[in-house]
Amino acid sequence: MKKIKPVIIIVVILLFILSISFFSLNYTREGNALIATNFVKNEATYKFDGIPDTFELNQTVAMECPYCWEFYFNYQSRNSGYGDRTDAGLYFVITNHTAIIIVEKGTINSAVLDGVWDMKTQGQLSDAVPLQRLSKRR
Repeated sequence: MKKIKPVIIIVVILLFILSISFFSLNYTREGNALIATNFVKNEATYKFDGIPDTFELNQTVAMECPYCWEFYFNYQSRNSGYGDRTDAGLYFVITNHTAIIIVEKGTINSAVLDGVWDMKTQGQLSDAVPLQRLSKRR
């Protein structure tokens, strides 16, 4: 019985440390920026033909809700269009893209590419909005 108590104490301490690490990553600007960056880089448009050397996070805006940020990314792709265009006719032209990603506590709430492509559903926005700030500044 004496050996079990130290093991339980160590497990509880490790769980506590892991919890703090998880929450601090999801509640910081840097942690949410990493989540947004990974989302854009794993989204079909960027994965299909994004040019890695052109990828940049160029603006971060704190939003009104706590632990919410809006991230603006720019990158270029080798072809026009959105999503995975494997079976589509491609137009070989360098295309500039701007992705606006809204993250709250580690969750992607909104992901819009060029004001017309919903990166979460991989489809055209039904009411395409011009590329502009989608939230209010804090």
